Amino acid sequence: MEESDKKNLFITFSGVINALIEDKRKNPKNAKLLNSFEGVVNLGLQVEEDYYFWLNLTAKDGDYKIDRSRLENFDLELMADPGDLLYFSNGTNSTVHMVIKKNRFGKRKLRIKKGGRNLGKLLKISKILVLDKIPADK
Repeated sequence: MEESDKKNLFITFSGVINALIEDKRKNPKNAKLLNSFEGVVNLGLQVEEDYYFWLNLTAKDGDYKIDRSRLENFDLELMADPGDLLYFSNGTNSTVHMVIKKNRFGKRKLRIKKGGRNLGKLLKISKILVLDKIPADK
């Protein structure tokens, strides 16, 4: 993967994650979740069968920071195909679908590795990374 492709992928995914967090901030119901989540999440984007593009999301005191790298000390590590991760974020694919079904490389769409003390962070990060459902007008 060329450096320009890596840069574009980072810009795309950091933009998506930042937009999701900003969208969550618009709803006061999400304030407690966003401010209370603290952790380090490695995101491995499987762009080729044997190559992962690594990002990390660090959250502390309501501040979220995204960088290009895989950190050694992490709470969770999520690995997924970029397209599958986008479908997960927009609510098209459920968590169960992501964990059970296989991606185009023959691996599970979402693979989870626990690195820290609390697997409950998975439940919180999935709420942060998935758009809220908009109720249909009556």
